Amino acid sequence: MDKFLESILSKVLQIFYIILIAIIGYQIVKAIMGGTWATENIIIGALGIIMAGIFTIVGFLINQGKSIGILEERTKTMGNSLHSLGDDFKSHCTIKHK
Repeated sequence: MDKFLESILSKVLQIFYIILIAIIGYQIVKAIMGGTWATENIIIGALGIIMAGIFTIVGFLINQGKSIGILEERTKTMGNSLHSLGDDFKSHCTIKHK
């Protein structure tokens, strides 16, 4: 249930982010054509978009770091297993040839 709630929240935030980008983009185009928000308001809106993007990227990087940590642990475990298998095979070969 936790993953489901997380995915819904993620989708809602993505939709909000897209709507915010569309509004700011519309205001920028309107400002270029002539008259709309003050320049300061457009800059503040653009900074809001950048900050939201940074939080999105940070969440993605945290998730990737967790995935890489899991993969490193699995690789280390596989390496230890293969090392133990090699030691067992080596001891088996030395006992058989004595």
